[in-house]
Amino acid sequence: MNHLQPIAPPSRASLFVTCLADALLHPVARAARQVLRAQGVTVDLPPDQVCCGNALHKTGRTGAAARVGAAWVRAFAQSGDIVSPSGSCVAHLRHNLSELLTSRPEMAHLAPQAEALVRRTYELTEYLHQRLGLTRLAGARAPSRPWVYHPSCGLHRALGQDQAPYALLDALPGRPRLELPRAERCCGFGGPFSVSHHELSGALLGDKLAAAAEAGAQVLVVGDVGCLLHLAAGARARKLGIEVVHITQLLAGEVA
Repeated sequence: MNHLQPIAPPSRASLFVTCLADALLHPVARAARQVLRAQGVTVDLPPDQVCCGNALHKTGRTGAAARVGAAWVRAFAQSGDIVSPSGSCVAHLRHNLSELLTSRPEMAHLAPQAEALVRRTYELTEYLHQRLGLTRLAGARAPSRPWVYHPSCGLHRALGQDQAPYALLDALPGRPRLELPRAERCCGFGGPFSVSHHELSGALLGDKLAAAAEAGAQVLVVGDVGCLLHLAAGARARKLGIEVVHITQLLAGEVA
């Protein structure tokens, strides 16, 4: 993480929306753009952006993952900093993209360009806190209801990033964050894992929602788009009265 050096003043960033946000979670993508703009960052949306290949890689389809990754490199070729609301997608790009391209002779020439792009690719909270050096954000406020934060595996484990989200959340004016029991335990999503190991996935989901209820939370803030879909569906099915939101929506001041 030694490439994450604060810059001033904020300039321009390309928003990498991700497949899930594009297909199912438009409010998360809009909130990410709003948060960046509120901090003075000029945001562009490369029109040819595609999937990063994360799910393909997780299911062993490395050839397809490499082809999609090559398309991602071409789509962001002219970008400076690249910011995404998905820690799992950023982790895939950071840890796997170059190796996937290098393993395919017809794509190996893109690996150096991919490495340069990935060095400028950030999950939203690490961009705000560690790249821009921010803690208090314009327009951000804590929910008025009791709330907890679930650190997604993509952000917490795969990126090793805990400082940034907690620093931003704990600086929010208003009601303080409650401690989530067993916070670092997976919520059970894991992309294809939730399908291939649905019983274990469901057990982890139930435990995470029980932990939020145990804390007395009415709002559960999550750090990744897949976790949001998984936990929100579980909370609705169980009629828990817990609203599940993405951290970008909270930082955009959209959660009452």
